[in-house]
Amino acid sequence: MGRTTKIVNFSLPLELYEKTEKLARRRKVSKSRILKEALEAYVASEERWEKLRAWGTETVKALGLKDEGDVEKLVHEFREAL
Repeated sequence: MGRTTKIVNFSLPLELYEKTEKLARRRKVSKSRILKEALEAYVASEERWEKLRAWGTETVKALGLKDEGDVEKLVHEFREAL
């Protein structure tokens, strides 16, 4: 059976490495686990932002907005209605 993981080698600035090492010691886990969790969180965040950007693009088209001025006008009208 093949590996279910891949080994990745990369460099970190010394300060970030030391922070990672201290965090791993405090949590009593490996540095690999700390970095894996950080990458998972980063990727999940990027995926959420991609969905938000896509929604924004669709919404702009649906509302017929052409520039930031149109967006500001819409926000102003919404606030005035409150």
